[in-house]
Amino acid sequence: MVRLTYRLAGYLGSLLFLIGVYATVYQWGMATLEGEPRSWYRALEVVVQSMTTTGYGQDAPWETLEMTLLMMLIQLTGITYIFVAVPLFVVPWLQTIVQPTPPEHVSELEDHVIVVGYTDLCDTLVDELEASGTPYVILEADEDRAQELHQDGLTVLHDDPKTEGALDAAQLEDATAVVVDATEREFVRTILAVEERDPDASVFVLVADPSRARYFRYAGVDEVLSPKHRLGKALGDRVRDVVEPDLGDEIELGEAFDVVEFLVDADADLFGETVASSRRLEETGATVLGAWVRGDFVTTLSERVRIDRNTALLVAGTESQLEEVAELTGSTGHRYRMAADPVVVIGSGLVGGSVYGSLERAGLETVVVDREAGEHVDVVGDATTEETLLEAGIEDAGTLVIALETDDDAILTALTARELNPDLEIIVGANTAESVSALRTAGADYVLALPNVAGRMVTLRVFEREVMTLGDRLHLRQLDASEIVGDELSEAAVRRETGCTVVALERDGDLHTDVDGMRFEADDSLVVAGTDRQIGQFRDAYGAD
Repeated sequence: MVRLTYRLAGYLGSLLFLIGVYATVYQWGMATLEGEPRSWYRALEVVVQSMTTTGYGQDAPWETLEMTLLMMLIQLTGITYIFVAVPLFVVPWLQTIVQPTPPEHVSELEDHVIVVGYTDLCDTLVDELEASGTPYVILEADEDRAQELHQDGLTVLHDDPKTEGALDAAQLEDATAVVVDATEREFVRTILAVEERDPDASVFVLVADPSRARYFRYAGVDEVLSPKHRLGKALGDRVRDVVEPDLGDEIELGEAFDVVEFLVDADADLFGETVASSRRLEETGATVLGAWVRGDFVTTLSERVRIDRNTALLVAGTESQLEEVAELTGSTGHRYRMAADPVVVIGSGLVGGSVYGSLERAGLETVVVDREAGEHVDVVGDATTEETLLEAGIEDAGTLVIALETDDDAILTALTARELNPDLEIIVGANTAESVSALRTAGADYVLALPNVAGRMVTLRVFEREVMTLGDRLHLRQLDASEIVGDELSEAAVRRETGCTVVALERDGDLHTDVDGMRFEADDSLVVAGTDRQIGQFRDAYGAD
């Protein structure tokens, strides 16, 4: 709207200037060339009539060629200005009438989240806030941007976020937190205004360049978050083991039952539902052990978070059960396998460097590829070419992690790597959520988009939610349970009391995966999945060895 105002001022200014010039020239021409003097206001009337094509007064026709050419020029100028006015001013003006304008006030809010500097990185945050019923308001100073967000159905307030009036309108003192997305614009003044207005406000800032984080810390924010650093760590975690099958000799993973990872297809009924809804898959007799949710592996399936393209479900079951799960998720799935090295990492920037650090701490052999030499770079070259990938040992690698600055290069790298090694596990960090589908089609097994990671980072900080860390590896254990001999089994009760998930019941060498309602006998044992702490709680509750 501001740009439109400037354009309108320039348009009207130039139009009035030309009218004045034409009127002066016309007055001179009529007196000098035609011999018929006219007053200036009479000349002005003829020029306006000619430019608007409403008439030519009483002076037409003109005897001299010069005056005739002058009138033709005036007519063409008028028509040009009319045609220019329609797309530049008339259409935008009609749009402002038809389209709703962003509000400058919102209704009473409480325990809400204020978002400043909204970008795509905040999409997931807003989705989770809406899913959980948490109110929010976006403060946006740019009217065009505010209008765009308002048309998208978001709760937006058009005002300058660093002014006291805007913070009062956003009801800062009643807010749960203020989230500032400073990845594209500078908001230090806004943060200072927030701290001055409400020193107790919880402020979280997203930054693209971690080197600038210190300025926000100096300004008093609670935490500065680097989504790219978190994306790199999440990609590294994705390579490492989350399940450790500590089963006895009687049960062998892959024969009695298997553990398979399923992505959920966008056309499946589960897509867009809460992660907790994936428990419906257990109607097949299989067991949902946990899920990768936007970079975090969780065993507690949330009612707040929805299944999207970044969600992968870890399911245990027999071959027939897993086939049913595949139909319900629209995904063939792939068998869970332990971390395999060497791991080839493409890119040594902020994301790739974080991947390398995570894998190094896990003790995995890593080969780093980048276009430019660096401290941890092993191979210098273009990863989209066969020569560079072969030099990095792609044919013998177990996993490829792609962490490039552009998604187009990531797609080309995935295509090339899949051609060179069909059995390679390819994990990709995407810069935009729109690239996820193309990367999967190009051969990536798992794609994690930066906006999803950023939104989840903020959600976890704002609501202080916990996720499973990779120090808490999920164990599959075969345990007896002397305290419940003679009792009927309930998977929900075991999960509620211990946090463990019951995968199967072993009886006389046979495995039964649908255990609800079965009576536990003295010689039976249970196969359960849980962290060390959860398995300890199971032992304490049920007397397990």
